Amino acid sequence: MEKCRSKDLVLGIILTTIIVVILGYLDHLTGEISLDVFYMFCVLEVTWFTNGYLGTLSIMEITLAKAMADYYDKVDIASNLYCWNGLNSILINVIVCLLATKLKKKLSK
Repeated sequence: MEKCRSKDLVLGIILTTIIVVILGYLDHLTGEISLDVFYMFCVLEVTWFTNGYLGTLSIMEITLAKAMADYYDKVDIASNLYCWNGLNSILINVIVCLLATKLKKKLSK
């Protein structure tokens, strides 16, 4: 993994959290319209400009933001279909994070 200064990591965590909160709020406002593309773009950008650890942190924040948006939209989050869709979303974001990390490493050689 690429070394980042602690100041850069703190700034990355703060900016990632702000972006995810904004996306979560927009997700709540739009209701049933999926914003997964924007969430994936967020994971890609965070992973590319920082490292895979912050990409993983953003995936956890995104999962929480999506669950909170769906909870306040009165979506049945205890259903099997919701759990399956959530697992797929997490898996896709993890794949995006891993691909961005590997691509950045290959291009820096």
